[in-house]
Amino acid sequence: MGNQPDLRTLEGQLEFLDYHAPDEEARERHAAVNAAIKRLWIALAPVLPDGPGKTRTLHAVSHARMEANNCIANKGA
Repeated sequence: MGNQPDLRTLEGQLEFLDYHAPDEEARERHAAVNAAIKRLWIALAPVLPDGPGKTRTLHAVSHARMEANNCIANKGA
C-alpha cells in the first residue's frame, strides 16, 4: 500500500478525509473485516438481553467496523 498522509499538515488531513476508491487488495480486506464483524455479531446477539445495552453494543460493533474499514482506506493512518 502507498504512503500514509501526514496528519500534521492541512494537506495530509484533507487527503485523509478524501474518498479512497478501493483497489482489489483493499476490497478483499474490507470484505474480511465485514465478514468478521458479522461473525462477531452472530455470536454476541443471542447472548445479550434486549434493551439499550444491546443497542449500544450494536452501535459499538458498527463503529469498530467503520474504523477498521477507514484504517484500510487510509493505509493504516
